[in-house]
Formats: sequence, C-alpha cells, structure tokens
Amino acid sequence: MLNDQQRKRAFNIIIATQCLGMISGALFQNGFYLNYFSKLGLSSATIAMLFALPPLLGTFLLLPFAFYSDRFGKKKLALGGQVLAIAGLLLMMAAGGFFARSALLLVVASLVVASIGGSLQGASWFALLNPIVPREIRGRFFGRLRVTFQLVGILYTMLITRALKISQAMVVFQILLAIVFMAAVVRYFTYARIPELENAQGETEHRSSFRRSFAVVLAVRGYVSFNSYVFLITLFTAAIPVIFGLMQKDVFAFTPSQITLMGMLFLVGSVIGCWVGGRLVDRRGTRFVFLVAHVAYAVIMLALLARHWMPWPLIVHVGGCSLIFSLIAGMAGVAITSEIMALIPAANKSLSTGFTMTLVNAAAALSGMCVARSISWKILSPEWAMLGRTYTAYDSLLLAFAILILLMLAAIGLVPPIMKKAQLLPGANYPRP
Repeated sequence: MLNDQQRKRAFNIIIATQCLGMISGALFQNGFYLNYFSKLGLSSATIAMLFALPPLLGTFLLLPFAFYSDRFGKKKLALGGQVLAIAGLLLMMAAGGFFARSALLLVVASLVVASIGGSLQGASWFALLNPIVPREIRGRFFGRLRVTFQLVGILYTMLITRALKISQAMVVFQILLAIVFMAAVVRYFTYARIPELENAQGETEHRSSFRRSFAVVLAVRGYVSFNSYVFLITLFTAAIPVIFGLMQKDVFAFTPSQITLMGMLFLVGSVIGCWVGGRLVDRRGTRFVFLVAHVAYAVIMLALLARHWMPWPLIVHVGGCSLIFSLIAGMAGVAITSEIMALIPAANKSLSTGFTMTLVNAAAALSGMCVARSISWKILSPEWAMLGRTYTAYDSLLLAFAILILLMLAAIGLVPPIMKKAQLLPGANYPRP
C-alpha cells in the first residue's frame, strides 16, 4: 500500500506519463496525420483505411495482451509496448523521405508497430492504476487526468496550426513528429516509475482461471446486452470524425492549418464533454445521457448537410459541428465508462474492460473500413442534388449514419437502469484525422 505522499507522487507520474503519450494519440484527432498523409500523396480512401487500421489491430490484440499482462507483469509488457511506440514514430518520420507507394509501406509498418505497442499498454493500463487510485476519488482523478492530457494536446495542436500556417514543407511535418518522438522516449522512463502494486499471477493459476473469469464477466446481468449497445453506437459514430476531416480536405478545400484548427476544436469539445457528461451522469443517469447523445449525433450530422443555408461562414459552421460532435462523444464516453464500471465484477476489471475495448475497436474498425470501401469502390454517387444544392458521397454517408443512429433509439433498452458516479477512462476518444 502507498502512503499519502507516495500516492501523490504516483498520481503526478501517471498524469505526466499520459500527457507525454497522448500527444501521439492527438495526431489522429487534430488533423495532423490527415495533412501528413495527404502530403505523402495518399488518396482519401487510403487515408480512411489507415485510420481504421489501429482499431482493427486492437480488436485482435487487447484480450490476449490483457491475459499475458496479468500472467507476466503489467509494466513489463507495457514498457515493451512503449519501445514499439517509439519505433513506430521513427518509421512514420522516415516515411516523409519517400512518396506514395514507398511512403505507404512505411506508414502501414509504423501504424502496425505502434498499434501493437499501444495495445500492450492499453490492455493493462486500467488494471495497473486500479490499486493506486482509491475508489472514492477515482472519478475526480480520472477527470483531472483526462482534462490535463487533453489540454496538453490542445497546446500542441496550436503549435501545429501555427507551424503549418508558416510553412507546409515536409521538414516541418518531420520536426513536429520529432517532438512527439522525444516525448515518447521520455515517457518510457516516466512509465517505468509508475508503481505496480499487484504481482503477476502464476502461469498455472492464470491458465486455469482465465476461462472461468471470462465466463463470470459474461454472466453479469446486463453486461452482454450493454456491450452490444456500445458496439452498435460506436459502429455508427466512430467514422464520423474521419468523414468530417475528409470533407474538409476534399469538399471544402480547407488549408492544412484550417484542418488542424478543426482538429483542435475536436479536442476542446472532448474536454467540455467530459466535464458536462460527468455531471449529467451523476444527476440524471446514463440512459438520459445516451438518449441526448443519440438525438444530438443525428442533429449534428444533418446540420453539416444544411451548411448551404447557414448565414455564417462555412469554416464557422464546420468548426461548430466539429466541436459539438466531440462534446457529445465525450459525454457518451463518460456514460459508457460509468456504466461498465457499475456492471463489472471487482475481481475482473482488466478482463472486462478489455472485452469492452475490444468491441469498441472492432466497431471503429468496421466503421472506418465501411467509409474507405465506399469511397474506393465508388459505391455512392460522387455528386447528387437536393433542394437545389449539390452534395457528395461524404454527405450520403452522413445521411445514412444519421438515419441509423435515429433507428437505434430503440436500443436504449439495452442499457441497464444503473446509476453510478461518473468514471473517466483515459484515452477513450474516437479517432479523427
């Protein structure tokens, strides 16, 4: 057990570790990778597939990595994962020296290596923190943690926006990646200082208990039905930020700095959404938050289609839609985590949250692949008219997802009537280009 001084020091190390790590994660959300991949000459369909790759890999890796983390030690595997994250960033930087096909191979290799490293860490992160953070302050701590690393991401996004406004040369992209690389190196040493309070289980014990533990988790009343709901809501919303980003590039012809500004609004909205969502969950319960999120998701998608009739500039409208969408996603993320924390058995938190994140990754991957294939296979009409205005295939996708979200209102019944204090798991954002 930790005394108060040791626990305070551990909290500061955890927060520093996540701030250093989430800078890398923010590159998917703040438009940097969208600009970088476009600079490398990659097509929009290819970019959409690249954004689906990390969650696709996470779908298959999280559960086995959670198993081995408990078996051999959480921090041991996580530090190996950090080495892979560093290697992935090196490959991403190297891609800037090539063009199109050669660059694509390095980008894919980078994302695969980094995703394996991220899964090694994500599979055991919450289990590592669980004995460090007392239950009575868990919501406040994770709220502080999430807001802090989101603010760091916003500050770095502001730097990216400023840099790309001055120059869009490849060397600028590589310098910005080098900063993230150095942060990843420092993160290895801060991660190593996080105390691991629970010993790894023995091989025989864990091998014999894994199947039973998983069966116990699945037997929890409401757990399977709620995870089904999480899968569906993620399936219909995870690719929306990707669509927003591709529309900014292909339809609205925003500059790289404008695209990054839209990404920063996504990060700001997420911070606000976590703050609002925590209070709404505590006061009104998760079902209320999910109901609000359902309607709001559809309204935002339809609002982007109504851009032609808005009296304000297009960039203001797109920025507002981006901010509000991420705000709603932040609220829904808090509600999902709170519900899971209320449902899972105390002895199997790592396994149960790993199963949920596996479903989230699977849904996000399928959603992104649907967008990518729709674009590359030209399934949807590239241009169509409604009420005298011209729309694109991206608008068709938004309209389809909005309708599906509204039809899913009936699935609210899958959410058990449980109301607990809001909990916030770090790094549970949707990917965004």
